[in-house]
Amino acid sequence: MIGVALKGIAGRRLRVALTTLAVVLGVAMVSGTYVFTDTMEKAIDKLFTDAYVGSDAVVSAKDVVDLAAGETSRPTVPAALLDDVKALPQVAAASGAIIDVARLIDRNGTPIATRESAVGFSVDAALQRFNPLRLVQGRWPSGAQQIAIDPDTARTNGFAVGDTIRVATRGPLRRFTISGLAEFTSVDAGGALTLAIFDPATAQELFDKSGRFDEILVGASEGVSQEELVRAIVPILPSDAEVATGDAEIAAQSKGSNEDIALVQRFMLAFGGLALFVGAFVIFNTLSTTVAQRTRELATLRTLGASRGQVLGSVVVESLVIGAVGSALGLALGPALAKGLSAFFAAAGQIVPQTGAVIETRTIVVSLLVGVLIGALTAGVRAAQGLLTRGDDPLPATGVRTPAAPSAPPPPSVTT
Repeated sequence: MIGVALKGIAGRRLRVALTTLAVVLGVAMVSGTYVFTDTMEKAIDKLFTDAYVGSDAVVSAKDVVDLAAGETSRPTVPAALLDDVKALPQVAAASGAIIDVARLIDRNGTPIATRESAVGFSVDAALQRFNPLRLVQGRWPSGAQQIAIDPDTARTNGFAVGDTIRVATRGPLRRFTISGLAEFTSVDAGGALTLAIFDPATAQELFDKSGRFDEILVGASEGVSQEELVRAIVPILPSDAEVATGDAEIAAQSKGSNEDIALVQRFMLAFGGLALFVGAFVIFNTLSTTVAQRTRELATLRTLGASRGQVLGSVVVESLVIGAVGSALGLALGPALAKGLSAFFAAAGQIVPQTGAVIETRTIVVSLLVGVLIGALTAGVRAAQGLLTRGDDPLPATGVRTPAAPSAPPPPSVTT
């Protein structure tokens, strides 16, 4: 009966292909969503890991109040605290960091990126331990007139090392000379982030944070754990500052982004589920049409000795094959759909950092399982409705009528 089912599929290629397409689209949406969100989540985790490379502890100000709507500033710590931290015997190195918004301006006077994706920060070239970037060309900025930018921005907007570029912060536009091009070591920002890099003193003056730092990055001495380093720093902190281990800071920074990604994932999986739901109806209707067209064939199989279960099994096999093939193709299309989703979000101005495609075991199992289950479920519903066989007759109700036996002649009348 399996052979009969497979031959039946081969004989209805177009109908089966269109039915399989319904499963492919639904499964591709599911697998593509998982690949897209898993890849983005991994990229963001790497981004924050790079940002705190070499940091065993991070000192920052307590967020005692929520920021007002539209405000991007956050509480800072006094720069003098850096010297106190460096004096601790548990500290091998420490550096003050500035992180803010700096919008690069193209040659036509138009901002290159939105406020959310325009990152401005400081890099201490003398302490590469805390530097999350690698220099691609030129040198690190030094002095009040120099800046380093990312290669994507330079390439897209026609800038090169030695050119001047305007930068918008809180004050009037300022011109800087591009000293170098730098990028993150392990994450491709996909052109969604623009980087404006300054030396610490220039960043403090530019962002109106003279005598302040947004964070102090601390490296532990040899043999000192992150927890021991934190315990050593706590006593010297002012009341409005706090310290966390490097690992805890990475987890805290990643948490908010990953929660946003989870919302996107649930929203897109809902569309994938809807596509699979529609696909189930397509398969169900196709099976109904197929069975209606095969009534004589099914009746012949029963006549030749096939049981009702075997006839039903042939239709179930057909459904499972459609579900399995559709699932495999949908899973294979998932990474391509994930790239399309990345391009769509990037075009919409959303920050979509990229790394190698992430295909979790969960993605494979769920994608294959849902497609096969859709096929099995539709066949099961058909069986439950009794559309394949009816009654206990050796033949199903197929419209093929068995000739009725001739009626006996009436008895002869006797005349007295």
